[in-house]
Amino acid sequence: MSNSEPDEPWLTVGEVARHAGLSIRTLHHYDQLGLLHPSGRSSGGYRLYAPDDMVRLLQIQHLKSLGLNLDEVGAALDVEDFDAAGILEDHISAVERRLADERRLLHTLHALRKPARSGWREVLSAVAQTERLRHPEPHVRFRAALEATDGVPVEELVRQLVADPVSGVREALTWTIARHGQEAVPRLLPLLDDSDPAVRTQAAHALSKIGDPAAGPAVAPLLMDGDAVVAAKAAQVLGRLGGTRAVSALVDRLGVGPREFDGAVLAALRDIGADAVDLLVEKLAATSARARAGAVEALGLIGDPVAAADLAPLLQDPDAAVRFETIVALGQLDGDEATAAVVRGESSPDDRVAQVAARLLSSRRATESSG
Repeated sequence: MSNSEPDEPWLTVGEVARHAGLSIRTLHHYDQLGLLHPSGRSSGGYRLYAPDDMVRLLQIQHLKSLGLNLDEVGAALDVEDFDAAGILEDHISAVERRLADERRLLHTLHALRKPARSGWREVLSAVAQTERLRHPEPHVRFRAALEATDGVPVEELVRQLVADPVSGVREALTWTIARHGQEAVPRLLPLLDDSDPAVRTQAAHALSKIGDPAAGPAVAPLLMDGDAVVAAKAAQVLGRLGGTRAVSALVDRLGVGPREFDGAVLAALRDIGADAVDLLVEKLAATSARARAGAVEALGLIGDPVAAADLAPLLQDPDAAVRFETIVALGQLDGDEATAAVVRGESSPDDRVAQVAARLLSSRRATESSG
């Protein structure tokens, strides 16, 4: 036996292999690479491993378990200025990418459960259609979106909706996603919190096509989005969805934020119609003149005659803009109560109100005489 003391507790290569759970070939390979040289040799030339060799082997196995390749393991053990932090960061990134890939695969497999109930032919068809949705040519993706069957997982449609750079393709995808109805809603809601304004806008648009009022509470916070396009889209969507939460959120935004946003809120309230009247009437008592004016204008756009009695007192509002919006709104309402308020407006000390009232009455008389 060479390179050792007689009482050294040596292990043969076979014994090391058994203890470490490795093959003898692997230990020979480590020796050839210079990664783990046995410290001794028997008189017959066989490899013998000392306790220090076993410690190094354990270190090798620990480093390999972190994903380091053999070159990196050798450098980590033998190079004094080895960049451990940099190597670990690289491996963290690599593992995160693999996990993301695995999560995507898992989601895809879950989504394919539906077509799988009909057999492998339907699964293969769904996979083929999904591949077409990722085709480099926009016209191929557009047709794939329009022709997608119910077997194409809604998760794939939503994922492509977020990723596709072409607006026409996104619109086709939105139409197809809407066909899935409420099944698609849980996949779209998380996108309302996406960091990309374009994604938030597209998700809100898709929800409006589905038309489920239950999505209103999730869309409502976007009215306060820092991106003007997102906020305007949220108003439009809430106008289409309707519901108590949508009305409340829209009425709360009257007179708040940039003035260019007022048009989107008013249009949304007009789309909701009579269901918004009660909350708008309450808003007529707001301390903000701009909010009162907005509520008046919205009631005029909705055109429900029942609002005339609540609008009439605002012909004496202390704010000139509110008085003007009130006479204009009353002119948009039918019914005797609205007409009587306009008649009173003709004698208003506010010249602009009086002039508008006179024109409105003249127009009404002309309409009545021609009828």
